[in-house]
Amino acid sequence: MTPDKEDATVGEDVGPRFGLATSAERAIDATWVGITAAVNVGGVVVVAVHDDDLGRVTPGVVLLLMIGPALLWWRRRDPWLVLAGCVAVTWTYILGGLPPGPVYGPMIVALVSAVVHGARWAAYLVVIATLAVHAGAGLLPGWDGRDGWDDSSLAALAAWLLFLLAFGELIRHRHALTEERRRRRQAGLDAHADQLRREAAEDRLDLARELHDVVGHHLAVINIQAAAGLHLHATQRPGVEEALRVVREASGRALSDVQVLLDALRNPGHAASRLPSPSLSDIDGLLDSARAGGLDVEVVVTGEPRSLPAAHDLVAGRVILESLTNVLRHAGRPRTWVRIDYRPERLCVRVDNAAPTPEAARTPGGGRGIPGMRARVETCGGTLTAGPLEPFAWSVRAILPIQEQHR
Repeated sequence: MTPDKEDATVGEDVGPRFGLATSAERAIDATWVGITAAVNVGGVVVVAVHDDDLGRVTPGVVLLLMIGPALLWWRRRDPWLVLAGCVAVTWTYILGGLPPGPVYGPMIVALVSAVVHGARWAAYLVVIATLAVHAGAGLLPGWDGRDGWDDSSLAALAAWLLFLLAFGELIRHRHALTEERRRRRQAGLDAHADQLRREAAEDRLDLARELHDVVGHHLAVINIQAAAGLHLHATQRPGVEEALRVVREASGRALSDVQVLLDALRNPGHAASRLPSPSLSDIDGLLDSARAGGLDVEVVVTGEPRSLPAAHDLVAGRVILESLTNVLRHAGRPRTWVRIDYRPERLCVRVDNAAPTPEAARTPGGGRGIPGMRARVETCGGTLTAGPLEPFAWSVRAILPIQEQHR
């Protein structure tokens, strides 16, 4: 996942957030606009009534009192502009000799908002400038001793402004922590989703391999037997019925296996356990279809047969099944040897075939039999080699390492 530009981290500024605010944020902004407007206008009116000076609260004064609160609506989008506007309106009102009252509310909210929403420099600049002006004004002729401009008021103003800055920094830090937690949570969700997608892709790849291995083998048998049946029929020789029987059985098994694979695609959790799984413990059953296709297969087992890890057993069975399928496809029905060598630290599976028979009926297409076998073997940390090897026409050899706990 690529973090958005607005993503905040602890210790960094939380930049201005452009775009539409959420409903909750708009409600908060509207609340601040209403509160500061009520305090501005209501406070001035109350003071004017107390001083019997209500006549000075003109529509123009009320309009000026409303500008600052109205600017707070944009405090998230342009915090430094809102702060500058509130400062300008507030000091214009104060220095203009207008009716007194608690008119600092919009500037206070804008100052804290600037710290929180990424315009800290503007907030600190306003604080420094305010203190500098307040301190410098006391040095001007006629200002010495004026009410509100002595040293004690300067200290009180500095303390108040520093409190506002600290309060804004606290809120900013909490926002940053919340955003960082949200970002990490979202990153975790994205990582989990990516993991699920990878697992789904691996499941689809496994099912595709199953489809290739199982159905491809049966189709090779069907092709060989169909060709043999046609040849026997054309030459009026016996054996057509046997060939058709093998075709029927192989096609039936292929249809059954395809149905299981389709069920696995629809409901992987329930049907996956029923997928066809060739095993070395049932080597004769593994070779039945190849032998039914007319292939002369001899099995040679060396070492001490033992229980294997499920993954190794499945891969070894698939290598044998795919190798026999390739023999049927490309070499007809030559003599073939399946050699299984059990060793303490590894399992070696080897399929050798003699030269192709003259009546070899090769199926069209190259397929991905050998690359698929190699990929399967490599998932178990093994190696696979395939090619001509004297005195055989073709040899496939897979070596699967066995971990110590399975020896």
